[in-house]
Amino acid sequence: MALLMRQSTDNGLTWSSPQIINPEHALHHQPIAGMFRTQEGYLVLKCDAVTGGKGGTALHISKDKGKTWVDPGQDREQPTFENGNTGAWIAGIHAGVTQLKNGDLMALGRKDNIEDQMPKSTSSDMGQNWTYSPSGIIPIAGGQRLVLMRLNEGPLFLASFADELTLTDAAGNLRKVSGLYAALSYDEGKTWPTKRLITDDKPPRQIDGGAHTKIFTLGPNTAEPKGYMAGTQTPDGIIQLISSKQHYAFNLKWLETSMPASK
Repeated sequence: MALLMRQSTDNGLTWSSPQIINPEHALHHQPIAGMFRTQEGYLVLKCDAVTGGKGGTALHISKDKGKTWVDPGQDREQPTFENGNTGAWIAGIHAGVTQLKNGDLMALGRKDNIEDQMPKSTSSDMGQNWTYSPSGIIPIAGGQRLVLMRLNEGPLFLASFADELTLTDAAGNLRKVSGLYAALSYDEGKTWPTKRLITDDKPPRQIDGGAHTKIFTLGPNTAEPKGYMAGTQTPDGIIQLISSKQHYAFNLKWLETSMPASK
């Protein structure tokens, strides 16, 4: 694909004519939701680096508010995603990327797993080179896309999926849950101690997830099993998540509150 950009100055009501970022019909041009602005004011756009189910994620970076763009990994050799290796782009397709407080970039991706864990990629030179390591997070697969971003309050936020996850409820009981969950990191992605299933805790019922998700059971212990997630935090502090069909809204306090005790 060729890579194009549109801009809106009225919160998405209208959009400009397409502007070509890269006219070549080539790899590294399949956009992933979640463009963000760095501390330096750079715009960072994520794109799958390959056309298959694994092989990594590339970045397109603009230092002049979208006038010109650079792909640091363009025309470089595809990396070997193993623990301790370095390479030209991010491990895992459909990656989520955020900036750490020290200015480094950190990414989590789908597939290209390391030691049976979701791959973690870090860069200290704004995407020129990446170092790979296991993240400690359950890996995801087909039909699933994660969200990684920094909340206004400070912690890193992850929305992902798990076939089985053990959480502690308000009564101190361990519960086996599955599906879409959120996690918080207070130490810049080293650990994710706070996790909560993304559900309204109501009695189990059937929900149409659309697309790859189709019909699933939403309840106290089960959430959406897959979906192509995108997310943002609005100025009122509400975290907004959309999947292939569903929309979820909650705040940091809800995330940090244990799920209700099982009845």
